[in-house]
Amino acid sequence: MSEKETLRSKMKELRNGLSPDSKAVADASVCEKLKARKDVREKISPAGDGTPLAVYLASPGEINIDPYIEHVLRAGVEVVAPRWNGSTYELARLKGLDGANLRTGPMGIREPSEADIVEPPQVHAWIVPGLAFTRDGKRLGYGGGWYDRLLASAPADAVKIGVAYPFQIASDIPAGPHDIPLSGIVEGT
Repeated sequence: MSEKETLRSKMKELRNGLSPDSKAVADASVCEKLKARKDVREKISPAGDGTPLAVYLASPGEINIDPYIEHVLRAGVEVVAPRWNGSTYELARLKGLDGANLRTGPMGIREPSEADIVEPPQVHAWIVPGLAFTRDGKRLGYGGGWYDRLLASAPADAVKIGVAYPFQIASDIPAGPHDIPLSGIVEGT
């Protein structure tokens, strides 16, 4: 087993061992911290040029930022998320988090039901869950790099924020070919 596979396995085990109460507290903490981030607010302000916020919708067990997504949608911010088109992932507008606006993608992750596409270079703020992060922005994804291919097309000045449970902060993570560095980590408490 490679070092990345070992770390993935360890992080999944730790994450799956969290109690529902611990998850709920960390989820709420991350959502509040995201609301307070000036760098993200400045990139997505509905009063600004209308640039969308990209969110990677959480897979089961990851930090749940649905309350934050609902908050920014209510504020008039356009939100986009990865959507499988049959051969790759694209960013599609997210109209809401209810059943009519979501479908389950091939990886079992929720995604927008409509193919209302936005190109990654138009997105200046990204919120990204994952399995492990370093404080300097390295991210351990799931290995395929599908979503990170979208992130690689973000503008150079884009804010890219990882969201994590406290135990998901590692001292180092071996980088892979599709691992895109993030500009910050928001950690639940």
